[in-house]
Amino acid sequence: METIRDRLWKKAGEQGIPLTAAFELLPLCNLSCRMCYVRKGMEEVAAGGGLMDGDQWLALAEEACREGLLFPLLTGGEPLLHPDFRRIFLGMTDLGMQVSVNTNGTLIDRETAAWFGKHPPVRVNLTLYGASEKSYQDLCGNGAAFEKVCHALDLLKEYSVPVKLNTSITPQNVEDLENIMAFAKARNLPIQVATYMFPPIRRNGDMVGRNDRLSPEAAALARVKADFLQGEPDWFRGQAMRFRAFVEPTEAVMRQIEGEGMAMSCRAGHCSFWIDWQGNLINCGMYGSVAVPLKGRPFQAAWLELREQTHRVRYAPKCAQCPNQKLCHPCIAMVHNECGDVNGWPEYLCRMNAASARYYQAYAEKLGPAEGEPPAPPPDRDCEFETDGF
Repeated sequence: METIRDRLWKKAGEQGIPLTAAFELLPLCNLSCRMCYVRKGMEEVAAGGGLMDGDQWLALAEEACREGLLFPLLTGGEPLLHPDFRRIFLGMTDLGMQVSVNTNGTLIDRETAAWFGKHPPVRVNLTLYGASEKSYQDLCGNGAAFEKVCHALDLLKEYSVPVKLNTSITPQNVEDLENIMAFAKARNLPIQVATYMFPPIRRNGDMVGRNDRLSPEAAALARVKADFLQGEPDWFRGQAMRFRAFVEPTEAVMRQIEGEGMAMSCRAGHCSFWIDWQGNLINCGMYGSVAVPLKGRPFQAAWLELREQTHRVRYAPKCAQCPNQKLCHPCIAMVHNECGDVNGWPEYLCRMNAASARYYQAYAEKLGPAEGEPPAPPPDRDCEFETDGF
């Protein structure tokens, strides 16, 4: 059944209304996460022109609001480090916007939690980097941050602030995955798990195809484990059933694929946008395939140009014609950041999804068949689950 929200997004996409946006207030952060795609130091920020102040951000928000912006996200870096964060947040809510906030949680003390309780965001998206001091030390360079995050979650609950957890799984915290999932369950909080880490070319242009991340196969195993731990059994069986259709992307298969590239089919540049900390309007924060400077230019004109350029973008002919395209969902940021070229073949993504297909079957076998469902075929014995703590 189509919901009001579904109809809202459909109308926004059809009419080019910028319904949602990320406002990247700054690239500064008080943690040093090894896989971060954006973090910069003060000297780099100064060399890049410095931070925009609250007046500049609110002027952009007001212009975007007139074009239809309703769901802004304040992000960073760590957005609570911005000296005008509260003024920006309150200014957006005064415009009638439904504001969400990304944060690592370490700066949320009682006074901040009480302030959020008085001025509640739609949601605080708090990134949980582990369920132990060790994971925080290994991944973020600050083991003491874990206790601060636990305290922040207690305070946000006390002041009835809605929270969703996000987590990024890397070599430094993958052994903590089950504890992370149990942590979220114990606190009755929804959690979204990311095991694919984009090469951070916005931070360092030399990082094409690289990051401090898991191998494709290990990322696949972590993804399937997370789905298994939090998904309803019937949903998980359905996911496993979908991945039975996966075709192994051998070189022979890929050589046979020819055709035109894909158009961007996500919301980026169609009904959503991103404004980076330097004031550039871009369609995607992971990789701006289209970027339009905003300083000294009306937002409406910049948004129209962004939309028009985004509509013209074509990428990844191999992915467009691949039989696995609907399972992999490759985006232009993945293709470009993996290959350094929007027409490349993102081998990491292929390997990750091929491994996911095998792991889904193996984990579905552990569940056993649903009532009235025939047993799943045995897992591929090349699958490494038997030695990976499955």
